[in-house]
Amino acid sequence: MFIVFVLFFVLPQINISGYIQPTITSKFIYFLYGCSALLGFYILYHVSAKTMSFSFSKLDIALFALVCYITINRYFIQPHFGFSIRYTELLGLSFLYIVLRSLSPKNYSWLLLAIVISGIFQAVYGNLQLLGYCASNHSGFKMTGNFFNPGPYAGFLVSVWTVALGMYLFKDPLIRQVQSQIKSNSPFLNKVIDYIFEYIPLLGIISIAIVLPATLSRAAWFAGIVGSVILLELRYNYGSKGFQKTTAKLHKIILMLLAIGILCVGLLGMYHYKKASSDGRAFIWKVTSEMIADNPIFGVGFDRFKAHYMNYQAHYFAVNGETYEALTADNTHYAFNEGLQFVSENGFLGLPLLLIVLLVLLQTITNESFKGEALLAKTGILTIGVFGCFSYPMQILPIKLVLVVLLVLLSNGATNSYNLKILTPSPSPGERGTVGFIVNRVIIALLACMVMYQTFSYTQILKQGFTTWNNAMNYYQFGDYDAAVTAFETAYPIFKKEGDFLMNYGKTLSVAEELKKAILILEQAKKYQNNTIIATALGDSYKVSKQYGKAEASYMQAITMTPSRFYAPYLLAKLYDESGQKEKAVTVAQQILNKKIKVPSTAIEEIQQEMKQMLTKYKKPLGFKN
Repeated sequence: MFIVFVLFFVLPQINISGYIQPTITSKFIYFLYGCSALLGFYILYHVSAKTMSFSFSKLDIALFALVCYITINRYFIQPHFGFSIRYTELLGLSFLYIVLRSLSPKNYSWLLLAIVISGIFQAVYGNLQLLGYCASNHSGFKMTGNFFNPGPYAGFLVSVWTVALGMYLFKDPLIRQVQSQIKSNSPFLNKVIDYIFEYIPLLGIISIAIVLPATLSRAAWFAGIVGSVILLELRYNYGSKGFQKTTAKLHKIILMLLAIGILCVGLLGMYHYKKASSDGRAFIWKVTSEMIADNPIFGVGFDRFKAHYMNYQAHYFAVNGETYEALTADNTHYAFNEGLQFVSENGFLGLPLLLIVLLVLLQTITNESFKGEALLAKTGILTIGVFGCFSYPMQILPIKLVLVVLLVLLSNGATNSYNLKILTPSPSPGERGTVGFIVNRVIIALLACMVMYQTFSYTQILKQGFTTWNNAMNYYQFGDYDAAVTAFETAYPIFKKEGDFLMNYGKTLSVAEELKKAILILEQAKKYQNNTIIATALGDSYKVSKQYGKAEASYMQAITMTPSRFYAPYLLAKLYDESGQKEKAVTVAQQILNKKIKVPSTAIEEIQQEMKQMLTKYKKPLGFKN
C-alpha cells in the first residue's frame, strides 16, 4: 500500500532531463521500477500466505477480454508491430490493476488522497511556470507542468479535479470509513483524519480552479464542467428536485430546451474560441474515418495510428487538392478522439469489447457503504471520457493511473463478484508431503525472482537506451554528427522498431552524408511512423545520391502531407533547379510565391526571396512580378 501511494503521488512529478522526451520516458521508466517492486512484495505475500483468495467481477472479465484481444491483434493478426511504450504501459497497468484489486476497498481513500496531493503539486508547479519562476517544457507555452504541452497537463488536472470535488462532496462517508479502518478511540487522531480528508481535497479544488483556465484547454474545461455538474447533482439533487416541482408539462419542456440551448451555445462558443484548432481536429477525424473504412475489422494495430495516418492525410490532399483544410493540416500522431483512435487501431471487432466494458461500468452496483466512492469513480471515468472525445488521455501515463484507480474502486466495491479460494495448509513436521510443499513454494519464489530480474533488467536496458538516444540528439544539435551516429548505433538494437528513433537516426545519417545507410534506416522508419520529416530527409538523401526521381517522389509526398508548409516545396524547387529541370523549378517557385501564409516567419521570407532570385535567374517568366 505504501509503494502504491508513493507511486501515485510521485510519478506525475517525474521529469528527468537526461532522457529523450523526458516528460514521457522518465515517467515510463520509474513506473516500470515501481511495478518491479510491487511484483516482489505481491509474490512474497502470496507465497507466505496459507490461503490465496481471489475475487473477480464482471468488470474484471470484460477488461481482461479487451486486453487479450489487443494483444492477439497486435502480435498475431497485424503484419507489423513496433516498439511501443503504450503497450508496455498497458501490461504494467494491468498488473497494477491486479495488485490494487487485492487491497481492501477501505484503502482506496488513501489512494484517492495521493492523487489529489499529486494534482496540488502539479497545479502549484504550473502556476510557478506561469509566473516565470520555473521553466516550461515547451517553447511555445509558458505552462506545461511536468508534461510536454498544456493539453495533457490540463487533462491530468481535470481528472484530479473530479476526484478532489467528489472526495469533498462525499467526505463524511469517506472519513467514517478511514476512521473505522484505523480503529482508534483517540479524539486527536480522528480530528487529524477529519482535517486531512476535508481540507486537502478542498485545497486541490482551489489550486486546480486557479490554474486550469490558464491552460486554455477547451477539452479540459468542458470535461471539468460536465463532471462538476454531475457530482453536484448527485450530491444535492438540485436539478431533479426543481424538475419535480415543475408540474406543468410545458414548463418541463421549456426547462429541457433551455438546458439544451445553454449546452449548444457553450459548445459553439468553445468552437469559435479556437476555430482553427477545432477545424483541424474535425479534419483529423475525417481522415481517420477513411483509415477505419480501409481497415474495418482488425484496424491497423495497437499504437500503429502514427504509422498510417499521415499516408491517409497525403492521399486526401492528393485526391482533393489543396482545400481550405490544408491550412490546419500538420504532422499528426493522435486522432484527438479516443473512440476513433481505438477503432482505427483495433477495428470494429474490438469495438464491441470496449462497449461491453462501458456497459458493465454503467451497470455496476456497489455496496451501500461505498456508494459515494462509486459515484465519484463513475463521474471521474466519465470526465476522462469527455476529455478523450477531443484529446488523447490514453497516451498520458498519469491520467491512466487515475483511471485504473477509479476502475478498481468500482470493481472491488461491486455487489456481484465471484470468489476463488486456494487453500494451501502447511503440513505438520513429519507428515507426508512436507518436502513437496516446500519445493512448490521455492519454485514459485524462484519464478517470481526470475520475472522480477527480467523486468528490472529490461528497465535498465531501456533507461540506458533513452539516455544514449538523448546524448545522440545533443551531439546532433551541436553538429558533431560522427559522435551522434556512433551513439545512435549503440542504441539501435533497443529501438530498431521505434519510429521516432529511426527518424532521428536516419536524419542524422543523411546530414552526415552516409546516404545508403540513411535511406535504409528512413525507409525502415516509415513502417513505424511517417511524417514530413522522414519524407524530406529521404528526399535529401536521394537527391545527394543523384536518384532524382525518388527524391522528387519523397518531396511530393511531404508536400501532399502538409500542403500549407513552405519547406518541402522549397526543397522540391531546389531539386529541380540543381537537376536542370528549369520549367518545373519555375512552376514550383511561382507556387511558393503565391502560397497563402498561415503564420508569417523569417524562414518563409527567406524562402520566398530565394524563389524570386531563382525566377530572376530564369529571366522572369510570364506572370512573375518582382
